[in-house]
Amino acid sequence: MKMLGFEKLLVNSPWSKKRGLALAKKLLELTELGDRTDFLEIGCGNGEVSRYIAKTYMGSVTATDIDSEQINANLKSKDKTSNLTFQVADAIMLPFADMSFDVIISFGVLHHVADWQKALAEINRVLKPGGYLIYADVIYPEAISDMDRVSRFSFGLEAIDIDEINDYLETNGYKEIHSLTEKSLVCQNYEAVYHKSD
Repeated sequence: MKMLGFEKLLVNSPWSKKRGLALAKKLLELTELGDRTDFLEIGCGNGEVSRYIAKTYMGSVTATDIDSEQINANLKSKDKTSNLTFQVADAIMLPFADMSFDVIISFGVLHHVADWQKALAEINRVLKPGGYLIYADVIYPEAISDMDRVSRFSFGLEAIDIDEINDYLETNGYKEIHSLTEKSLVCQNYEAVYHKSD
């Protein structure tokens, strides 16, 4: 689901860029990467995380978003890096071959995907054995998701089930390297790093 105008302002704000970058740096430090690493960011938004990775690590960075306006804004940026590409892509139908990436990053995306289980299966499909999934999301209670669905100004909030995500990943050979849940007034913020078995 594409973001509403208010959400887009928030995602493109300096605060959001700084927060996403700090989280990416923190979680990337928990991985053991090779000399050349191919990254995929799902839901790149303002592009800040992908730009940082492209400048910091050897390899390629593919930054995707379902919102063509976000991709176009990133393509117009004067901050160019030769190993970084931006493209429109839907998380439930990623246009990449099986086992294409060493690291997949997804921050704040799945809670906007109605069929988030399909997106998780796509992540698993395109991530190489031995690769890392770096994940963070906002976890809303089902009651909030239900209210949002019938609201005139729906944000497309889905109730993500972290236990279901962890069960799926464990079944498919992932080991949890790190996870943290922080509670706020109406939701929880979840972050994790998973390592896919070879």
